[in-house]
Amino acid sequence: MGKVGGVLVLALAVASPACREPVVPLRVAIHSSPQSWDPHLQNEILTSAVLANVYDALTEFDRASRIGPALASEWRNPDERTWVFRLRPGIRFHDGRALSAEDVVFSLDRARSLPGTGLASYLVEVESVRAAGPDTVEIRTRRPFAALLAKLTQVSIVPRDAPARITQPVGTGSYRLGRAGLQSIDLLPVPDGWRKERELLPLTFVVEGRPRSRLERLVAGEVEIAADLPEEAVEVLRESGCCREIAVPGSTVEYLRLSPIFPPFRDRRVRQAIDLALDRPGWIAVAHRGLGQPAGQLVVPGVFGFAPDLRATQRDVPLARRLLAEAGYPDGFDVVLEYRQGRRGRVVAAQLAEAGVRVEPRESAWTELHPRVRRGEVGFYLGGVVAATAEASDVLDGFVHTRDEARGYGVTNHSLYSNPKADALIEAAASSLDMVRRRELLQEAMRVVMSDLRFLPVAGLYEVYGIRKGLDFSPRLDMRVLGREIVRE
Repeated sequence: MGKVGGVLVLALAVASPACREPVVPLRVAIHSSPQSWDPHLQNEILTSAVLANVYDALTEFDRASRIGPALASEWRNPDERTWVFRLRPGIRFHDGRALSAEDVVFSLDRARSLPGTGLASYLVEVESVRAAGPDTVEIRTRRPFAALLAKLTQVSIVPRDAPARITQPVGTGSYRLGRAGLQSIDLLPVPDGWRKERELLPLTFVVEGRPRSRLERLVAGEVEIAADLPEEAVEVLRESGCCREIAVPGSTVEYLRLSPIFPPFRDRRVRQAIDLALDRPGWIAVAHRGLGQPAGQLVVPGVFGFAPDLRATQRDVPLARRLLAEAGYPDGFDVVLEYRQGRRGRVVAAQLAEAGVRVEPRESAWTELHPRVRRGEVGFYLGGVVAATAEASDVLDGFVHTRDEARGYGVTNHSLYSNPKADALIEAAASSLDMVRRRELLQEAMRVVMSDLRFLPVAGLYEVYGIRKGLDFSPRLDMRVLGREIVRE
């Protein structure tokens, strides 16, 4: 895995005539460094948000979340299982090599088969990929796969001789890596990029784990954009005079994961008691200043496959206590709840204490916690899940389906959850070309998963950004922060 802990330096320099003023980079505060510079190794939202500046995919979402061409200029379907993509001419990687169909074939196969891949679930129905010419790629699917264009937006294209672990990224994106350290990441504009963009500014991601500190650095002028701010930032920024706030309904569902590695959670009555002890409206009021909505499933409204009938559980503390007693815990039990900086685990702890569950909140830096989550070492976890392509299948295919490395299902199923009925519904949805039927299958799969109470949705969150005045920036639903979309006015 490419780590950001050391200093990576590519031999890059920006030469400017002496008469020109030095270009001041755009500075964006984020909560942690990317987990890797290998775009196929991680399916983690912040990593994707940064790496999307460096790499491109065959297709992409625009700001309005519409799918359009990226490295592929066009595509066609000779039959319901075949997709033929034509690449744009003249595209080069950052090292000068021309993009070819062989690079695309290598990248898609690598995303499916790389040990530890986080992206195989986006390609679960892909049977084969081949170069049908220097600039033509043919993808065959096992069955009809209506979501392929959306799924391809998540799979970056790398050179065909990329190493087993990419630590120095080479992509076709608008930026290339200048320097990556513990506290900041410098990205440099690629001159004469294929998008033929206006002159881009250098982009620096500033790593600041604590939300309050990101806000303070924004107000102090140390950064121009701060992402993932606490909800109290809205009022602070409105009164600041220097900045403005953007608070919009996002695509993140905050949830509790109850892993069977913690023995009490193997009893459904205990899981139900935890669910009943949660005060979701109270959680949103206290933890999120009212910005959010109680959640009853792992996707937000507007995501394809959202089930309107899956509503948030209503709190019932007396029933929660009775269930714990029936399960053999009349006096409750002790458990450690883990979460990254910025989440409010102490609010959960206070709520569960009323039902007799004594929670020890444990906050960690994301770069330390995330690898342990991936290894399945965290028994009780407060996190967030995102449907990156606005499809419930994003969550169901990778996060929920039984792990099946041969096909790519379950690659982010770190809790080893398994339900054959859910698996069958998920796979049936993947191959359905009837969009009404497909939505019904995704909804039914989500109902099955929610009934198991392994994942307890808490809230659909707002995304809160702070922006210095004089900057044009609009958040994206996929939460990517793209330098090419940020303009100094």
